[in-house]
Amino acid sequence: MRQSILRPIIAGAAAVTLMGTMAACGGGSSTESGDEATSGNAAASDITVGFVAVGPEGGFRTANENDIQDAFKAAGISLKYAPTQNNDQQKQLQAFASFVDEGVDAIVLSATEATGWEESLKSAQEAEIPVILVDRGIEPNDESLYATHIGPSNITAGKQAGEWAASHFTDGANAIVLEGPAGLSVVNDRNKGWAEAIAGSKINVLENQSANWSTEEGKTVTEGLLDKHANDIQVIFAQNDEMGLGAVQAVIAKGLKPGPGGVEIITIDGTKPAMEALVAGDLSYVIEYNPIFGQQVVDAVTALVNGETVDKQIEVESGAFEKADAEPILDSRPY
Repeated sequence: MRQSILRPIIAGAAAVTLMGTMAACGGGSSTESGDEATSGNAAASDITVGFVAVGPEGGFRTANENDIQDAFKAAGISLKYAPTQNNDQQKQLQAFASFVDEGVDAIVLSATEATGWEESLKSAQEAEIPVILVDRGIEPNDESLYATHIGPSNITAGKQAGEWAASHFTDGANAIVLEGPAGLSVVNDRNKGWAEAIAGSKINVLENQSANWSTEEGKTVTEGLLDKHANDIQVIFAQNDEMGLGAVQAVIAKGLKPGPGGVEIITIDGTKPAMEALVAGDLSYVIEYNPIFGQQVVDAVTALVNGETVDKQIEVESGAFEKADAEPILDSRPY
């Protein structure tokens, strides 16, 4: 059915807002019968999308990829889900190439690594297949190679962490940073935002170390750094909730107090376990990295397949929480 579907003309300068696009293409919705929402547009049942995904990685990833799959199912659009494991970029590259060869109508890509995508993206472009980046970006960020990027801002999340630390330790503090795997755009961007926010402050970063998004590694790495620096650490910035919860375990194991008034631990993602730890007083600040944007991905794909354009960057709104902010919404947290 692919040959019957219009291909997009991607023109960055002429991009319209996603809301405008939704209006132009009927919001990307369809009935169960697969009727076209707007005359001349492709029926949802005629659209096939390849999803080059990260796969199992933690609470954020599970919520995000489930939400994307659920949104496409609800829209009646065929989504071919291709997760990898252990951040295996080679398997992602193979899945991407397979989708191009198959001639899908669009490709949704959440890249395990930021670099190494130029040739793949060029192959999709030559085949007139629009690529939608979700969550993670690419480096270098050549906007001519993809249709749009959808997700929260990692730079903003890192900046919020740094601003909170700088404002709470005006007299200075020693800090460590627990990072995700090296080479990911999310790691680079969260570090960039953090560094910008603490520049000129009295926050002294002793070390950055990867704990690979893992609670277990977060505990092990934090224990080692606490030993190395004689427990003289006042701030821990964990780039995801799982590593931050591991840091809580390490702090307690060393006989120290985590949370407000003790070792202040900041995390990013905003999963329910982190919010529970925040309310319990083990974490000090949790920055949401909102995973629920599957409908926005569906809307963008529907618009692009029907020849419309969307903004190059579509930022998903997220929040940030201290204990008092988290308590009223904890029970209703969806992930």
